[in-house]
Amino acid sequence: MADRIQAVLDKESSRIVGRFMKDVDLFGGIKEVCKRFDLEAAQFQCIGSLSHATYVQLEKTSEGVLQYSKKIISDSPVELLSGTGFVGLGSDGELDVHFHGMFVDCHQQISGGHFLDGENPVAITIEFILFPLKDIELKRGNDLYSNLPVFQFSMKE
Repeated sequence: MADRIQAVLDKESSRIVGRFMKDVDLFGGIKEVCKRFDLEAAQFQCIGSLSHATYVQLEKTSEGVLQYSKKIISDSPVELLSGTGFVGLGSDGELDVHFHGMFVDCHQQISGGHFLDGENPVAITIEFILFPLKDIELKRGNDLYSNLPVFQFSMKE
């Protein structure tokens, strides 16, 4: 898939820009670019199209507890109108992506949510910009209040 990923570094701003071509997974592409440029922490934004979107949305139980919905898969290709996320390390020490996006589907319905790893293939193109965080460590750890695994932000030692 490396031949389906374009990524260049703007040395003056230290930002990486590029695009993913058809069938590249959104998260897989972001992780590949981070590996190429030796990044373990970054913020990113993207727009483009996906063959389908796979995501979850926040919901509240009857007891008032916040949780994620069951996995939702769009029934058509989607145009990603806005997407933003962070790259850090998972509890296993491997690159991990946290991404939220808003999209419009082929029925002109707008939706969005928390996208899932490995399940969002590019339809035509995804254009992205990565903002490397060289002195910051992002690592998954359980939130004190929800006990969900979220990125913890700290300075690198």
